[in-house]
Amino acid sequence: MATELFGRPIEHARERRGSLAQTAAVESSIMTDGPSAGMRRIRMTAGDVDLELLPDRGLDLGQVRVGGVPLAWLSPTGFPRAGVHDADGSGFTRAFGGGLLTTCGLQNVGPAAEDGGEQHPMHGRYTSLPATVVRTEAAGDEVVVEAVVREAAVFGVDLELRRRVTLVTGERIIRVEDVLTNRGADAVEPMVLYHLNFGWPLVDEGTRLRTPATAVRPRDEQAAVGADTWDTFPAPSHPYPEQVFAHELPADECVAVEVVNPRGLSVAVRFDTAQLPGLFQWRVAQPGQFVLGVEPALVPTILGRAAAREQGLLRPLAPGAALTLGVEIEASGSLS
Repeated sequence: MATELFGRPIEHARERRGSLAQTAAVESSIMTDGPSAGMRRIRMTAGDVDLELLPDRGLDLGQVRVGGVPLAWLSPTGFPRAGVHDADGSGFTRAFGGGLLTTCGLQNVGPAAEDGGEQHPMHGRYTSLPATVVRTEAAGDEVVVEAVVREAAVFGVDLELRRRVTLVTGERIIRVEDVLTNRGADAVEPMVLYHLNFGWPLVDEGTRLRTPATAVRPRDEQAAVGADTWDTFPAPSHPYPEQVFAHELPADECVAVEVVNPRGLSVAVRFDTAQLPGLFQWRVAQPGQFVLGVEPALVPTILGRAAAREQGLLRPLAPGAALTLGVEIEASGSLS
């Protein structure tokens, strides 16, 4: 647990604040203008961590600021209410707002795919699904939001994801804890990917990516061009090809992936490879699309559901069975 807040002991702050809301709070609101008009927002604050949640996007994470510094990349689309994605995937790219976390799945990760006669849109339907918020609470030094998201169809799958997002005053840690349960009568083969999108000023020329990978493989010819420099972010240039790298991780270990700015600010993404054995890196370095993606995944492919089946990577989740998933994101240091 945290022992300090703004350079003073936690007890010092407890004795001097007039209300808990001075140091820890959760607030709900409705956007009234622009692409997000009518959509819900939940703001969580704890100490110097300020986090935006998007209930109408599966309780994904929008912008996050630590000590006033934004960590996430935001796309020019904003966060419009996501409709049903087109089969060719264009719906995803027109509504992909970025943010610190866009959850991909629950049945497809990667390009649009057909599997067993069913069409799956690019990166699945999850981020188009509204969440049912079941808890928003600031108590003591902890701020918690919980919600339930359901991907279901008549005569089809019935997958439930229960998400819990936690901040603790005095820590710079965001905990995202998910439980994915098959509520249907038949086994389902889920796919989930945590699309974490880091942007400027954390990501800049010379920002380093450190991973425990035993091997790093480019996805395609465009990525192969940057295979020797995958760990160092370049200066912006136009055009810059989208590059994706697959990182092979040690099995059944709690690992950390670090994004390190040479000016002193860093972010660590922690997860368990027993839960999330895949890891992908997404990199684009052109004006406006200056983003580094860190992407832990349940299924170690980013080529779509059909490719995952061909490679024998899909695993059945029995009726009533559940998977425990999640990531922890911690910021440290500051920009000098």
